[in-house]
Amino acid sequence: MNIYQMLAYEGMRTFFGPWLTFAFRIHSEGADNIPTEGGALLICNHRSVLDPVALMTEIDRYIHFVGGSRGFVVPTVKTLYNMTGMMKLSMKGGPSTARGIEQTARLMKDGEIVGIFPEGIESFMRPDRASKISYFRTGFARLALEAGVPIIPAAVVATEEVKLPELPAKVLNRAIDHPAARGGSMRFVLYKRVVVRVGKPIDLGGFLEQPLTKTAIDTLSGKIRRIVIKLYNGEDLERFVEGKVPFDIFTDRV
Repeated sequence: MNIYQMLAYEGMRTFFGPWLTFAFRIHSEGADNIPTEGGALLICNHRSVLDPVALMTEIDRYIHFVGGSRGFVVPTVKTLYNMTGMMKLSMKGGPSTARGIEQTARLMKDGEIVGIFPEGIESFMRPDRASKISYFRTGFARLALEAGVPIIPAAVVATEEVKLPELPAKVLNRAIDHPAARGGSMRFVLYKRVVVRVGKPIDLGGFLEQPLTKTAIDTLSGKIRRIVIKLYNGEDLERFVEGKVPFDIFTDRV
């Protein structure tokens, strides 16, 4: 992140934040759970283009969002990503993936907050599915364990949604490699009334003391996904938002 990216990020928050809050009726619960300093990995669901905007509006600290490499091939999106300092992370493996993971881990070790949407574009591309939170890719769990930082679960919850005009799938397919973009037409959703619900930072404790195995990564990823679903549904908030009920991610069930 350079000074120009920081200015663009803060400029969007300052000039567009109040308007976005009013237009989409954005408010937050648990935003004070974000620590004032120290590195962390922010994990959130992803159903609309408004998700990172809602998080930026309600969370005071700078979030280094990580975007899939697909988004950087769309001219307008690429410009916005680069302006605000979003990092590109390819999940295809190889040297570029290794460099992206190393850069992301270094940011968190240096005390920064990194934001990741583990669903990728799955729920974003299939907004009509009954389940509003799709499966999580597990790479974020490995990243948090390697960096040794807590995970902050969050959910962007739309109490009202509106569908945008249909877009021909053949147009989308030029920019997005996803099965949903290969037939007919698509309609994305936009939020009308939004709650940003932020949980307490989760100390990975016991997981950090264990070998970094696939089983440990899958277990941690599954538990975090279930916590995000609970935040989305407004369940168990005394435990995950208010912190009134003790919780150990390593030993407790979700």
